Amino acid sequence: MESQIDPKLIFPSQSKNTKQILLQQIPIALILLLATGLRLYQLSTESLWIDEMLSIRDAQKFEFTIPYMRPFYYLLLKFWMLFGNSDAWLRGLSIVFSLGSIYFTYWLGCRIVGKSTGLIAAFLPSVSPLFINHAQEIRMYTLISFLSLAGTVALSYVLERPTYTALAGWVTTRTFLILTNPNNILIVVADTVLLGWKFRKQRQWLLASGVGLSIISLFFLPIFWLLTVGGVSDEFMEKQVKDYSKPGITQILGMLTQFTIYWPLRNLLQSHQIILNKNGLTDSTLLSQLFTVKTLSLLFYAGFTAVLIILFVLSLLNLFSKHPSERLFWLTTWTLLPAGLMLFLSYYKSSIWFPRYLMLIAPYFLILISAGFVVIWNWKKGLAVAISLAYLMGVTGGLFDYYTQLYRNDWQGAAEYIYQNQQPTDLVVMHSTPVFFELSLLRYYPEKNKVYLLNHPGSEEKLTPAYIQQQLENALPLKSNLWLVCWLFCKQTKGINRVFSTVAGEPFKIEQQKTFSSLEFQPIQVFKVTPAVSAQKLPNPE
Repeated sequence: MESQIDPKLIFPSQSKNTKQILLQQIPIALILLLATGLRLYQLSTESLWIDEMLSIRDAQKFEFTIPYMRPFYYLLLKFWMLFGNSDAWLRGLSIVFSLGSIYFTYWLGCRIVGKSTGLIAAFLPSVSPLFINHAQEIRMYTLISFLSLAGTVALSYVLERPTYTALAGWVTTRTFLILTNPNNILIVVADTVLLGWKFRKQRQWLLASGVGLSIISLFFLPIFWLLTVGGVSDEFMEKQVKDYSKPGITQILGMLTQFTIYWPLRNLLQSHQIILNKNGLTDSTLLSQLFTVKTLSLLFYAGFTAVLIILFVLSLLNLFSKHPSERLFWLTTWTLLPAGLMLFLSYYKSSIWFPRYLMLIAPYFLILISAGFVVIWNWKKGLAVAISLAYLMGVTGGLFDYYTQLYRNDWQGAAEYIYQNQQPTDLVVMHSTPVFFELSLLRYYPEKNKVYLLNHPGSEEKLTPAYIQQQLENALPLKSNLWLVCWLFCKQTKGINRVFSTVAGEPFKIEQQKTFSSLEFQPIQVFKVTPAVSAQKLPNPE
C-alpha cells in the first residue's frame, strides 16, 4: 500500500509559491479537463427519457411541504431551470456535481491511501461509461455521489482530528444526502459504527456525534413516516422493482465492471445474443446461455472482472498486515457496510442492487481498486502495465458502445421523421399522457401547435369513439392523413385500431409504420393512416 500523504500536498499552504501550487494541481486538472470533454460530448444527442421527464415535472411543480420524500435535488433543479430549459442546460447540473465528485474522489483517495491512488481513483470515474451516463441525465445520482464523498471527507477529519467545523460539515452534507434519496441513509449506518467505535472513550466527541446524528435523524423522520405509514416503500417495491431477479454472484461481482469499463451489463450480454429480461439475469440462466455463444470480447470482459476483484481484495489485505491502516478501515466500512445492507434488502424484499443506487458508494469501490493497483505496481510493474493496457482496451470498448448506441427513446428522430414526411394538412396525434406529451414528441417537434394529444383514459376499454372525438374535437374532421405516435400503450391494438377508424373512418389503411427503438426503453411507433378501400388493421399481439 502507498504511504499516506499529508493533506497539505493536495491543498498547499500559502507559503508555497504559485508555481509549486500549479504544478501539484496539473494532474488532477488534466483529469477534470478530460472528464469535462467526455461529459459535454453528445450531451444533447439523445432525447429525454421517462425519469428525466419526471425530474423536470417535479422541479416545475416543486413546493416544499412536510412530510417530504426527496426534495433537495428538485429544489436545486428548479433554481437551475431559471436560467435555461434546453436538454443540454438541464443536464449541465449533473455535470457540475459529477466533476465535483471526481475531485472529492481524488481528495479522499489521497487522504486515505496516497496521491497515486487518488489520481487513479479520480481517473476511473472520469472515463467510466456509467459515471458519464449519470452526468448526462437530469437525475440526482451525481449529486448523491458528490454529497456522499463530501460528507465522508468531512467525517474523515472528525475521526482523525475532530473539530466542530468538520462535524458541522458532515452533518450538513449527510442531511442534504438523505434529502436527495432515502436509500442514502445506509451510509449513515456506517458513520454511526465508526463514530461509536472511535469516540467510545471520548465523552465530549461521543456526545457531539450523537447530537449530529440526532439532527440528521430529525430530518429523516418525515421520510421515514412516508416510507412506513405512508406506504411509499411498499408501493415502490411493487411497481418499480418487483420484476427484477434477486442479485446473483454475476450481478454482485459484475458491478465492478459496470463501475469501471462497461455499462449496462445486460447490454454487454445482449450485444452477444444473450437476451435476458429484467428477471433473467440469474447465474444459472447466464451460464446456460454463455456456453452457447463463442465470443472473445465477452470472455475478455469476464476476465477483466476477475482482475478487478483481485485488485479490490489486495487493497483489503492491508487490513490484516502487522500495521493496518486505520483510514483504510474507515474506507472499507463506508464501502462494504452500505453494500451489504443493500444486498440484505434486495433478498429480504425486492432487488435494489442497481448501479444508480450504488452511486452512493461507487467512488469508494474505485478508491479500493486503485489502491490494489498501486500494490501491483510496486510489486511488478510489468504486470501493472499489462493490467493498464487491458483496462484501456475495455473502457475504450465501453465508451465506443456508449457513444454509438441509442440508449434512450428517440423522440428527436420520431419528430424529424414526421415533420419531413407529412403534408401541410396532415393531422399529427400522440397517444400519451399530458406530462409525457409535453416533454417527449412535442418538445422536439418544430411546429408544436400542430401536434395534438390523445390522452390515454386509463384502460383500452375506455378508449371509445366518443372519447376519441371529444379529445380531438378541435382537430377533426381529418383533412388528409393521420400520423399517430404511440408509446407505452402500443400493445393495446384494439384501442389503437379504434383511433384509426374514428379519425380516418372505416375502412382505413396503414400506409407507413416506423419503429424507433432503443436499448433501454419501450420503442416509439409511428403510424401514417389514410382512408382507403381495403382495411389493414393492426395484428393482435401474440
